[in-house]
Amino acid sequence: MLLGASAFLRPLPAQQAKLPFAPGEKLRYAVRWRLLPAGQAELSLEKDAAPGRWKAIAKANSSGYVSNLYKVEDEYTSTFRNPSFCSLGIRKLIHEGDRHREVNIQFDARRRLALLRDGDAAGTTPPKQEQFAIPDCVHDILSAVYFIRTQPFEVGKTIEFPLNDGGRTISVRLEVQAIEEVQTEVGKFQAFRVEPDVFSGHLFKQKGRMFVWFSTDANRLPIQLRAHIGIGTITASLVAIEREDGNP
Repeated sequence: MLLGASAFLRPLPAQQAKLPFAPGEKLRYAVRWRLLPAGQAELSLEKDAAPGRWKAIAKANSSGYVSNLYKVEDEYTSTFRNPSFCSLGIRKLIHEGDRHREVNIQFDARRRLALLRDGDAAGTTPPKQEQFAIPDCVHDILSAVYFIRTQPFEVGKTIEFPLNDGGRTISVRLEVQAIEEVQTEVGKFQAFRVEPDVFSGHLFKQKGRMFVWFSTDANRLPIQLRAHIGIGTITASLVAIEREDGNP
């Protein structure tokens, strides 16, 4: 797909209304693979040291039997502008099985370039460095979560936005499919079920389907994720909510 500012028709963040989240929010998830407990994941939001910037941090760790099969210790850190949610960059520390990588992607909006640096976390081999064209505003896989939460949801409608994960920028289509009741450890929610088109070479090479449930209330919490892929179904379900105001 040819890139440019006009290549994507993006809905704008809901800047006039109160945002459904604030720095200090921390969401914790229990992860299951098939029927087995597989690990934990955490998503937190902080203010960056620079004004007008926020930082999202995602951590994922395997545990138990699954960790013996395939150990995972990942940490992603995204920095993005508030209130546009345009990403400034993302850093990935990846420990998955025998794969230990450090990936840095910086987004230069002025030059409309994504600058990728992908190397061995131990620094034993020279890192791969590449550049890719981007539009003037692009999201990474973490800033996209917060951008999505600001959007108006309506069953039958589609949300579209540009996303870059270190290669060509893609236009992700998020289909709002239904409102369903979802039970979690922190309570029962009415939630929008959405499906992003990220498999079959769009973002991920493998075939599969992914569904995410966002609460219908003002917090628009991502309460559950379910991915159906070749190795089976992976589910992440919300188990804890923390906010700086002390409210759950």
